[in-house]
Amino acid sequence: MKRHMGIGFFIIGIMALTAFGQSEIPEPKGTLLFEGANAVVKYDCTRVVAQNSGHFEQVNHYRVHLLTERGVREHAQDFNFYFLAYDTVEIIDARVHLPNGEVVIVSEDDIKDVPLPAFGPFFLENVREKIITFPALRPGAEIEVISKTIAREPPINDVYDFNTSFESQDPTQTKFVEIDVPIDMKLKWKARNGDVPYRSERHGDRMVHRWEVNDIAQTIPEPGMPPMPEVSRQIFVSNMESWEFMSRWYTKLASPSYVPDEAVIAKVAELTQNLTTDEKKIAAIFYFVSNDIRYVETKLSGRKAGYKPEPAGVTFANRYGVCRDKAALMVSMLRTAGIPSDIVLMNPVWKIFEDVPSQQFNHAIVGIPDKQTGKYWYLDPTIEKTKDYLAAMEQDKAVLPCNEKGEPLEWLPLMPPEDHLYHIQARSELHDDGRYTSQLVISTRGFPDMVMRNFMQSIPPEQRENIFKQIVQMISTTARLDKFEVTDLMDFTQNVVITLDISATDYSVEAGDYLLFQIPNQSSGLDFLTTYLLRGSELTERRYPMKVLSTFAVRADEEVVFPKGYSVKSVPEPLERDFQDFRLARRFDVEKNRVKMERLMETSVLDISLEKYPDLQTMLKEDDVMSKGRVILKKTS
Repeated sequence: MKRHMGIGFFIIGIMALTAFGQSEIPEPKGTLLFEGANAVVKYDCTRVVAQNSGHFEQVNHYRVHLLTERGVREHAQDFNFYFLAYDTVEIIDARVHLPNGEVVIVSEDDIKDVPLPAFGPFFLENVREKIITFPALRPGAEIEVISKTIAREPPINDVYDFNTSFESQDPTQTKFVEIDVPIDMKLKWKARNGDVPYRSERHGDRMVHRWEVNDIAQTIPEPGMPPMPEVSRQIFVSNMESWEFMSRWYTKLASPSYVPDEAVIAKVAELTQNLTTDEKKIAAIFYFVSNDIRYVETKLSGRKAGYKPEPAGVTFANRYGVCRDKAALMVSMLRTAGIPSDIVLMNPVWKIFEDVPSQQFNHAIVGIPDKQTGKYWYLDPTIEKTKDYLAAMEQDKAVLPCNEKGEPLEWLPLMPPEDHLYHIQARSELHDDGRYTSQLVISTRGFPDMVMRNFMQSIPPEQRENIFKQIVQMISTTARLDKFEVTDLMDFTQNVVITLDISATDYSVEAGDYLLFQIPNQSSGLDFLTTYLLRGSELTERRYPMKVLSTFAVRADEEVVFPKGYSVKSVPEPLERDFQDFRLARRFDVEKNRVKMERLMETSVLDISLEKYPDLQTMLKEDDVMSKGRVILKKTS
C-alpha cells in the first residue's frame, strides 16, 4: 500500500511539473510597468502538489524584466535555500532573454550548490543554497527560472503548510499560487494585510486551491518600518489542527533532550549550593546558560534537525548551541533543581499570524509556570550580558509553551516605559568666572541597560573614557571629562551606572547685568536612546507605520546652582505634550539660587501608525526648538 502511494505521488508530481514547465507557460495578466522601477516581475507562479503525509512537490516559475543597471545588479544572481534533511531543490531551467530576441541558456557551470555560511568559519553542511549566476545581462533583458522543490521528509508528520508574500522590492504584473491537495485534507487558509482573490476546483479525489493577484506595486523600504511580514499582503495555508497540536508535537520531540547527564547534575549542584529560594536558583542557572554557553551553530544533522534540540549533556559539554539547545539545557537544569519548566516557541522578529496555526516560529525560550496560577513567566537564555530575563524586542510577541497537555498561543504584554529607563541625573554649578562644573550620573534599566552593557563591553576599557570625552564635548566646545567611572559590567545583580565629572570654561554669556546659560540636559544631547529607538522619525512623510524596538522612557533631572548676587529673570517655557502613545514633558523650577530642570520623553507603544506619525513629528520639533532656550539671570547687587 505504501509503495503504491509513493508511486502515485511520484506520478502526480511529474504530471504537475510537465504541465507547468512545458505546456502552460504563464502570461502576465497585469499591464502596468510601474514608472521608476528598476525591474518588473512579469509573473511569479507557484504550483504545489501535496499529500496528507505532509510530503509535497513544488514548482516555481518566474520571469523578470530588467529595466535599469541597478535592476541588472540586483538580479544578477538567484538564490534558492534548502535543507537536505527535508528537501531538495532542482533547477529545471534558467535562461536569459536578450532584447534582440536571443535566448541564452544558463550553463551548469553557472549553477552552484554550496553549503550555507554560518557563524565565523563554520558552514551548515546540511543547509544548502543553489546560486544561479545569469550571463549576458543588460537593461532590457529578461531572466526566467523554473525550479522544483521535493519535500522528502516533512518537519511535522502529516502536516503541510505554506505561506508567501505578494509584495516584493519590484512591482509584479501577475503572481499566483496553486495548491493541489487530497479532497479529505482539512486545509485552512487566510490572507493577511489585504484581500487575495481565491477560487477552488475539485478534480476527482483532489481539490485545487488558487490565489491570484495582478498589478502589485513594489515595496520601497524606509527607515524604521515594520518587518515585511507585518505589512505585506500574504496568504497562510495549513492543515495543522491547532496551536495545541504543535505544542504537544514539540514537547514529544524535545523531551528526550531534557534528560541530564552526570555533568549537568553536578553543575546544577554547584550553581545552586547554599541557595535557599527558587528565585536565586533560577537566576544562577539563567546567567550560566546565558553567558557561559555560547550561541553558535556548527551542524544540523539527524532526523528533525533544526527542530530537535541537542541533548542537554551535549550542549553543556560543547559549551555552545543555538536557541533550542540553550533552552533545552536550561529546562534540564531547572528541572534538576526541582523547578518545573518547559521549552517555549516564539518569533522575536515579527508578529505571528495567529489565525492559521502553522510553522511560523524561529526561536525557543523557556517558560516557568507560577506555583499558584500555573501561568507561565518567560526567560530567554540566548540573550547575553543582560540583567533581564527577556529582551525588550520580545514584548508584544506571541509565545507557544510546549507541554504534554498542549497550550494555546499566548501574547507577551507590552512593558511599561519605566521598565526601560535611561536616567540622567546631574548636580551642577555655574561659577562667578563663567565656569560650569557638574557630576553627571547615567543609570539604566531594561533595554537601555542591555544596550549600554553590550556597547561598553565591545570597547576596550582604555577606549571607553575616550568615547565619553567626545560625548561630553556636545555640551560645549570647552567641556572636558575630569573623571569617568562605570560599574562592573559583569555584575548582573545591578544595573549599569556611569558617573562623569565634567567642567567647562566660558560656559555662560555675560550681557551687561545679565548672565545667560543653557542647562545641558534640557536638550537630547546626552540622550542617545531616543534617537536610536525613533529611527525613521526624520522622514517628513511615511508609507508605512513606524516600528519602535522597545517601549522606553528617558528622564533627565538637573539642578544648577548659580552665583550669589543674581536672580532668575526667566527660564524656558514649560512643555507638556501628551499624545497617549508617546509624550514629552519639561519644566523648570526656581528655588533661591538654584534652577531645577526635569525632562521626560516616553513611548508606550511599539507601532506608531500613519495617523499618529504627524503628532510624533510635531512633538519632536517642539522639543528641538525648546531645547535651545536659555536661563537668564539678572545681577541683583
